[in-house]
Amino acid sequence: MPLILKYFYYWISYWFNEHKDPRVEGFFLLGSPFPMYASIVLYLLFVLKWGPKWMENRPPYELKNVIRVYNFLQVVSNLGLFILGIRNSYLRKEFSFFCQTVDTTNNEPWMQNLLWATYGYYITKYFDLLDTVFFVLRKKNNQITFLHVYHHAGMVFAVYIFTKFLAGSHSTMLGVINLFIHTIMYSYYLVTSIHPEYTKSIWWKRYITQMQLAQFGYLVFHFAIVIVKNDCGHPNLVSFVGLIQNLFMFALFFDFYLKAYVRKRTKMQ
Repeated sequence: MPLILKYFYYWISYWFNEHKDPRVEGFFLLGSPFPMYASIVLYLLFVLKWGPKWMENRPPYELKNVIRVYNFLQVVSNLGLFILGIRNSYLRKEFSFFCQTVDTTNNEPWMQNLLWATYGYYITKYFDLLDTVFFVLRKKNNQITFLHVYHHAGMVFAVYIFTKFLAGSHSTMLGVINLFIHTIMYSYYLVTSIHPEYTKSIWWKRYITQMQLAQFGYLVFHFAIVIVKNDCGHPNLVSFVGLIQNLFMFALFFDFYLKAYVRKRTKMQ
């Protein structure tokens, strides 16, 4: 067993050193993967064990103003990064919609802007973890579902890989479309945190979930493009993992959509 672990460690180290993007290597939280792993482990321990146990005999925190500020910052950061990202990717003639290669030697000004947008997107995934922390502190444990926790923890890992190895490539669509969806989603959260009575307008939440389903559905197609016809050298393994992961997320969100809106409405009738 120690030999297997030693071999695995050396294989990971070799792979990381050979394929890392030198343009982002010095960025905070993008060097060694261990701080990223530690963040995910601490997040899971807090939201699934330590946090609920600590809050067990305590009253829930109010956090209204904290959440309003948090939602506002999410809207501003996601919108700003979306604009910066799309202006320096899919709105440029040099950037291919159908197959964009991984080119770690491209240091043109527009690509540097895209790298900063990608890195900013990566940092927002840590910021997103506060969603679950707020659930714990407010004792909203019913909202700490497998879908919620898996999605938040998984995105930290996935976007770390994307930013460290695939920045500026065909995988950029993942960040661009997700930033747009999050801008809409946190705008809804901001409005309802200021006007709680709007939460009764269920169609808002329903259409946001539909947009998330459309996001995952499109990303399946987007990664399938380079699997079927890869003329730019984008890693097929990455595309295959992206396709499978988005299929899985579509299935989880579709199950949530059925339970929250379709079956619930049927029971009410």
